[in-house]
Amino acid sequence: MITSITPKPENMFKFADMLKDYYETKDSEKLLKVKGVLQAFVNKPNKERAKQIQAMSAKLQAFGVSTDFTQLPRGFFDLTVESTNFDLAWQLAFKEVQKDPNIPSWTIYNAYNGITFHKVPEGDRIQVDSISGDHVTVEIDYYGGALGFTDKMIRYRQVAAMVNQAEAFRNKLYADKANNHYSLLAAAAALNVTTYQGVVADGPLQRDIQTINQAAFTLTNRNKDKGYGDMAQANLILYANPRDKNRILAALNATTAMIASAGRTGDVVNYTITPQWTFNSNIVTRFPILVIPGNQIQRAEDMAPTTYTAAKDVLTLNETIAVWTIYGAAVGDSDQCETITLG
Repeated sequence: MITSITPKPENMFKFADMLKDYYETKDSEKLLKVKGVLQAFVNKPNKERAKQIQAMSAKLQAFGVSTDFTQLPRGFFDLTVESTNFDLAWQLAFKEVQKDPNIPSWTIYNAYNGITFHKVPEGDRIQVDSISGDHVTVEIDYYGGALGFTDKMIRYRQVAAMVNQAEAFRNKLYADKANNHYSLLAAAAALNVTTYQGVVADGPLQRDIQTINQAAFTLTNRNKDKGYGDMAQANLILYANPRDKNRILAALNATTAMIASAGRTGDVVNYTITPQWTFNSNIVTRFPILVIPGNQIQRAEDMAPTTYTAAKDVLTLNETIAVWTIYGAAVGDSDQCETITLG
C-alpha cells in the first residue's frame, strides 16, 4: 500500500529556493544539490524498508537477501519525514542475487515451471510466461520516468504543486515495481490451488484453519526434496488483501484453549506463517498466496532509481528530470507458491 508523504515545511521551501537558484544561475554545483535531493526523495522508501526487510528476512530464513542499497549522497537535506509507508512486502519473497554487472541477465538453475516478466510499455498489460527446462535465463530491463516542473512552479516557488508532483511520480515508480513482482507470485500460485476444506457444519473458523493447514502442508511437502532446507520447520509468507485480515488473523491466532472455551473442539494452525497485507490488485480477496521465500524466487537490481537532468525545453520553459532504474525478477520454481481458497 502507498500513502502520500508530507514533507517537512522548512524543507519544502529550502528545496524550492534551491531549484529556483539553479534555474536562475545554471550553476553546476547547485544542479548537483538538486539532483541529490531528488535522488534521496525517490530512494527514501528503499532505505526505510531495508531495515524491516533485513530483520524479517532473518526470521524467514530467506538466505542471500541483500539489503546493501545504494548509499545516498551526504550533505543534502532530507525532503521527507522519517515515516514512510510503501508496499515493498514483495521483497520478503525474493532473494536478491549478485549477477555479473557486464551481462544484462542471470541464470537460475534447476528451475521448475518458472515464471518471469517482461518490460511493460506504458498502458500495456503485463506479459507473464511459463518456463520449462532445468534452468532459466532472467533478463533485466530498463524502467524510467520523467519528473517535470513548469517555469511558473519554479519562478514563483509553488511549493505545494512541486511536492505533489514529486510524490505522485515516486508513488507511481514504486507501485509499478510492486505490480511487476506481485504478478510473478500470483502467476506462479495460480498453478497450485488449495480448495476450501471442511464442511458447513465445521463453521467458518475451523474451515479457514483446515484450509490454511492443508495449503501449508501441500506447499512444504511438494518442496521437501528440492534442497530448500527443512520444510517441516519452514517459515512461510502469506500475502493477503486486508479485507481478509480478520478471518486470517482469527485462524492464525486461534489456540486450543480458545476453541475449547467456545465449547468446541478442532484444529489450530500448526505452521509458522507470517502474514503480509497488500491492496495490490494481483492479491485477490479470498485468494491469499502462501510462499516459501527465497531459493528460486529471485531478483536483481543493476541500478537503483537514479536521476538525470535534461536541457530546458525552450518551447515550454519546463525543467525535466528523468529517473531510471534497472532490474529483473523471476519465480524459477512455481512450486514455491500456493493459492489458498477461502470460501
